[in-house]
Amino acid sequence: MKEEKLNPVPDQESLQEAVGESLVLKLSKPYVFEGRTYEELDLSGLENATAGDLAQAAKITSKKHRGLNPATLEMATEYAATIGHLMTKLPLEFFERMPAKDAIALKGLVVGFLFNADGEE
Repeated sequence: MKEEKLNPVPDQESLQEAVGESLVLKLSKPYVFEGRTYEELDLSGLENATAGDLAQAAKITSKKHRGLNPATLEMATEYAATIGHLMTKLPLEFFERMPAKDAIALKGLVVGFLFNADGEE
């Protein structure tokens, strides 16, 4: 019987497909902003985010919300909204006005991506 070797590391194409799909946030219900209806948000821009993008998000968030703790900024809903704004090019107000349930889902997606959470231990 021939022993088959399994490669636990996915190829680059499979990895990109999986990551790309997971960076589309399905909204809990259609969200109307400035006359346009949104059912999902494509945050795949996170894949190409740079340290400069994160610094810009931190600067915008800290300036707009002065009471946030800089040590835990990446965990704040406001930071996730700013990241969403930068990655989708939608206005920041889009994220500030979105339903709370979707804002928390956005925060979970952003924090999970940045801290490489995949739901597995």
